[in-house]
Amino acid sequence: MKKLSDDAARVFSQHGEDGIIARIFETIGVSSRVCIEFGAWDGLFFSNTAHLWKNGWKAILIEADQERYRELVQNTTGYDCYCINAHVCDEGDGMLENILKAHHLPLEADFLSIDIDGDDYFILASLQGLRPRVIACECNRTLPAHGGGAPRKGSFFGSSPQSLARLAATKGYRFVAMTDTNCFFVTDRDGPKFSGYDTSLEPLATGKRIRYLARGYARWLVHKLRKTCPGRSG
Repeated sequence: MKKLSDDAARVFSQHGEDGIIARIFETIGVSSRVCIEFGAWDGLFFSNTAHLWKNGWKAILIEADQERYRELVQNTTGYDCYCINAHVCDEGDGMLENILKAHHLPLEADFLSIDIDGDDYFILASLQGLRPRVIACECNRTLPAHGGGAPRKGSFFGSSPQSLARLAATKGYRFVAMTDTNCFFVTDRDGPKFSGYDTSLEPLATGKRIRYLARGYARWLVHKLRKTCPGRSG
């Protein structure tokens, strides 16, 4: 069965997300044509939204680093982009929804890209009134698909695809695709539109980047040898 990742194509994105995003919206249609991305870097580097706002979408782009923010403003001049210099977190004034409200921006978007290299899980968990039709959230694909534990906050370790999928499901979203760095989710309402695609998580998440660390039974074996062979030293 075909996969959305078959349409992966890179214009600005890191791992072909541009092509997947295009295919998703060809499938479900667009409504607000608003996209949100943080950390947006300079607006172009590995961006999941640049291909959208360069083609008529309105973008809300948030970047915490001041130097990158200045580059962001420069690179988006002439486009329908609203740039914000802020640090997004999962509580208080730094919550995404509170930042949008502080700038008098509506809580509606077709697409949201969450990419902060670590606490992405907690940002996704903090969303309440904001319900984008499509969410791309950074994951740690070196973790096995069946590893479903939530990450430790502030660890900069990232989340397994399964932990993100489980969290997204509690918010009314379905997993539909992934790349080396991002999981894609659509609303439960739009989920059935992807019945012609393989959207099962584990086959899509299994790949070349997965590594396992196995723990052996060395201590148990040494203990057993010492009991059965008293004259043998460890």
